[in-house]
Amino acid sequence: MDKRIKVSDDLRRKIAKTFGVTETTVRSALRYDAKKGQTETAVKIRMMALKNGGVPTVSLPECETIHDEKNGTMVQTFGNGAVLTIDKSTGNARVDYKGKTRMRQENILVTQIYVLQEYAAAF
Repeated sequence: MDKRIKVSDDLRRKIAKTFGVTETTVRSALRYDAKKGQTETAVKIRMMALKNGGVPTVSLPECETIHDEKNGTMVQTFGNGAVLTIDKSTGNARVDYKGKTRMRQENILVTQIYVLQEYAAAF
């Protein structure tokens, strides 16, 4: 998952000036960089960006999604042939690939779906 906050060039410069850091530091903070984007200053940079019109974005693997209301399921098919099926009433999920179930999870939360999507896309 690629998580970041998008800002204009002007806002990026303003944030850098406000915190007395380089624009590279601001970019690292806005990309949630594993090394440079986890400092206290990085958190403050992200807060300022969001308060001034920054747009949080997340990139996830591309897939086709079908909500089957009759069966109460959400089925996502990925380009590699992997299929993620989630039962909307129970929260149970499974990832199938090449006819075999590769992963099962029970009672998943919506916030956990991206982990299964990334797993399915990795085959």
